[in-house]
Formats: sequence, structure tokens, C-alpha cells
Amino acid sequence: MRPQSLFRESAKPADEKAFTSLLTDSIRESIEDSLGKNVLAVLVSKGLLDDAENPRELERQLNSTFGNASAVLERIIVKGLYQKLRIPFDSNLSFDYAKALEVARNVHLVESRRK
Repeated sequence: MRPQSLFRESAKPADEKAFTSLLTDSIRESIEDSLGKNVLAVLVSKGLLDDAENPRELERQLNSTFGNASAVLERIIVKGLYQKLRIPFDSNLSFDYAKALEVARNVHLVESRRK
């Protein structure tokens, strides 16, 4: 079993819900700051945030809308999320959106257990 799976399986539903809310806020803020309120409204109307906690689905939707530019948006989203969680973000490292979200989720769950 992968370490990420252990965190997710032992997470409380309230902690998962809090992370999903934090992620959704980060996605909204990142897109609005980068592309504006009107673009965010169009993307939301197309269901962009319907399954925000599923990184592959969001990647698919962003890629179908923005093509190769979606990779830049994914980095912006993760950078904003990492700032909220006080995780250092190194833009020079290789990047995988799903793995980056898993790191953020794990940090959030560890921090929520400390409270």
C-alpha cells in the first residue's frame, strides 16, 4: 500500500471536506487572478469545479479548454494552494499535478491532526 493511500484511508470526512474546500478556493482564486472573473464564470458553468478533488478530471477539463497552456494553470493553482499551506514551491522541479495535490492533501491532513 502506498503511503498516500494510508493518509487518505485514515482521513476524517471533515478533514477531506476541508481540503476539498481549500483546493476549490485555490482553483477559483488562481483562475480568477490569471484569467479574470468572466473566464472563471464560464469555466464554472462548464462544470470545471464539479469534481475538483479529482486531479485527473480537472487536468482533462483544463487541457480540453486551454491545450498546452493548461500546464501553466495547474502550476499556478498548486503554487497558490502550497502558499496557503505554507509548503515551499520550487517551479524548477519536474511537475505532476496529481502528485502535487497529494502532497498538499497529506500536509493538510497532518496539520489538521495537530489541532
